[in-house]
Amino acid sequence: MSTGRNRSEGWTYAKRSGHLNEQKVCTLFDDTNFCDLFSKRLGVSKIVSATVGGIHEKSVPGVLGRKTKSKTDLKLLLENGKTVNISIKKSWGGQAAFQTVECFIKGFELQFSTLIPDDIQYMLKLYFYGNPDTEKYLTDDAIIGGQPARLIKYQKDHGRLVWESIKKWDNKKADKLLDWFKGNIGKLAEYCFSRGLATNKDEWAEYVWFINLLGEDDLDSIYSVADIINGVEANKDLVTPGGVNGGSTIQFPFGFAQWHQAKIQVHDNLENLINLNIKSI
Repeated sequence: MSTGRNRSEGWTYAKRSGHLNEQKVCTLFDDTNFCDLFSKRLGVSKIVSATVGGIHEKSVPGVLGRKTKSKTDLKLLLENGKTVNISIKKSWGGQAAFQTVECFIKGFELQFSTLIPDDIQYMLKLYFYGNPDTEKYLTDDAIIGGQPARLIKYQKDHGRLVWESIKKWDNKKADKLLDWFKGNIGKLAEYCFSRGLATNKDEWAEYVWFINLLGEDDLDSIYSVADIINGVEANKDLVTPGGVNGGSTIQFPFGFAQWHQAKIQVHDNLENLINLNIKSI
């Protein structure tokens, strides 16, 4: 059923309702009995208090030298002085990352003290956005020849090549890009679910809690980020090009990545995690 909202209004609603859901989740911990049961559920010391960012969430230091939003939506203070950081998801699937390609590359490199090879960077920009050679390739009949007019228009409008075009451009390099995603799928999951661009480990999420208290979805599943990482690494062969629009997405074991507004947008999906048989707490 249509909600009557356009895309912009939809994202605004999602953000506001997400914060409202986080506030409602936080109030659950006003109940001592709930705190005790939740402590046992996580296997941690007694929960003393809970705080949530919500509408008034503050930005935190980021690895790119500017403030960023933390992946942690709920902080639990324990009796032993430790804290537990939780990322809250209010739906079966949603946005896990939304960055320019350049920001993604630099952020990923800094978070994991690694370097993304130049040829992989080139292809990331060719596939998502930002490669100055894209326009040239989109006029090369050897690459886009025989494609439907709508697909050619799609690529030109979005300033990127879909997978079908990249394979025709250079099949070996296309496979190399896919291998890079497979070889880094655990780090990608950690980047999207836990670290984001936050510098301090104290801001990284340790758990992901799919829960909705707004009456929209009946959800209550918790996963440790460590289990998600292990689960997707064990299923890295599920990293494949999508089957729509000539391969306009990269499918991950935990969701997918796509072009959106000239940026990389990564989506998570609870059904994917369930199908991986990752243990829910």
